[in-house]
Amino acid sequence: MRFLHTADWHVGKPLRGRSRMEEYAAALEEVASIAIDRKVDAVLMAGDVFDSPAPPPEAEKLVYDFLARLVPEKIAAVVIAGNHDHPRRLGALSSLLEGLRIHVRPEVRPPAQGGVVALASRDGQEEARVAVLPFVPERKVGDACMVMDAEYSWYEAYSARIEQILAWLVRDLDPSTVNVVLGHLLVSGSRFGTGERQLHLGDIYGINPQQLPASVQYIALGHLHRPQELTAPSKTFYSGSLIELDFGEREQDKRVVLVEASPGKAASIESVPLTAGRRLRDVSGTFEELQGLAGGLGDAFLRVTVKTSAPVPGLAEKVKQLLPNALDVTVDHPREEPGPAESRTSLEPAELFARYYARKNGAEPSEALSALFQAIYEDAQQ
Repeated sequence: MRFLHTADWHVGKPLRGRSRMEEYAAALEEVASIAIDRKVDAVLMAGDVFDSPAPPPEAEKLVYDFLARLVPEKIAAVVIAGNHDHPRRLGALSSLLEGLRIHVRPEVRPPAQGGVVALASRDGQEEARVAVLPFVPERKVGDACMVMDAEYSWYEAYSARIEQILAWLVRDLDPSTVNVVLGHLLVSGSRFGTGERQLHLGDIYGINPQQLPASVQYIALGHLHRPQELTAPSKTFYSGSLIELDFGEREQDKRVVLVEASPGKAASIESVPLTAGRRLRDVSGTFEELQGLAGGLGDAFLRVTVKTSAPVPGLAEKVKQLLPNALDVTVDHPREEPGPAESRTSLEPAELFARYYARKNGAEPSEALSALFQAIYEDAQQ
C-alpha cells in the first residue's frame, strides 16, 4: 500500500499581518496532485491542520476542498488534531466524513473505538491498520503529578504516559496487515526551528525514540516543522510543514513523504519536494548594496538589516519602498552604550521611549507616535 504523509499545514496563519491564503491554496493543490498522480491509497495528515482553534471560514474551505478532491479518486484520508487545532471543532464533521473514507480523529480513542483505523487498498487486495495518536495536552496527563510531586516528575509522567498509550494502540496489530502509527508529538533528540510553540518543545515533553513501536512499518509524525528522519526501531519521519511558516524556517526545502509498505516488510520511503509557497530570506547590507540585490530577490518575503554609519531619518521606510516584500527592517548603526540603570530611572517614560525608538529605528519618533505613547501610558497609570 502507498501512503502520502503530510503535517503541520497551519492553514490560516498570516506572516507579520500578511495573508498567505493563496500560498496555502497552491500548496494544498500541489499535495492533492501528488496524491492523485502517484495513486496513493491514503493521505495521512499528522495534525495542526489549522493555525488557530477558531480558523477563518476561508481556511476551513481550503481544507475541506482538499479532502473533497480525494473522494472521487478513491483516496482515503486519516486526519488527527495537533496542538493548534480545536478538537471539538475539527471533529464536528467527523461522522459525515467517515462515510467518505475520511477519518478524523481529534482526540485519543481506544483501539476498538476508532483509535486504530482500518484502510483497504484501492484494489482491495491489501489492508492497513493506522494507530492514531492526536496531540494530548499536558494538562490532561500531568495535572495530578504537578500537584502531588516535583515538576520534573510531571514531565516524566507525561512522556511515560504517551509511551504507554502508543504501546496500547499497537499491541493487537496483526502482522498480516500494513501497520502504521500516525501521531502528533515530540520525540527527544529531534531538530526544530522557531515555528513550533516553545511550550510544547524541548526534551521535557519528548518521548524516548527507542520507546516508539518496533512492530509497525512506518511512524508518521507531526509537530516539528523541519523535515527529518529519526533514529527509532521503525522508520520514523516528521514530514515537516507545508510552507515556510516563519523566519525560523527560512530557506527550508518543504516536502511530503511517500511511503510504500507491504505486510511484514520494511517500508520504502521517498521525499517529494513541494514548490508552492514563497521563500523567506534574510538580507543584509548598506542601502546601496540592497539596491543592487533588489532585482534578484523574486517574490520572497524578506527580513532586512540595513547597515549605516549613523542614524538616518526615514531609512526604514526607504528600504520598504525599495523592497516591498520586506516584512521586518532593522537599522544597524553604531549606538551609544546605555547609561547606568540609575541614570535611566531618572528619565521620564516618554524620554525612555524616544531613546529606545531612536536606537531601534535610527530616527526620532514622530509627534503623533510620541503623543500616542503618552496617551497609552497615562491610561495604564489609571
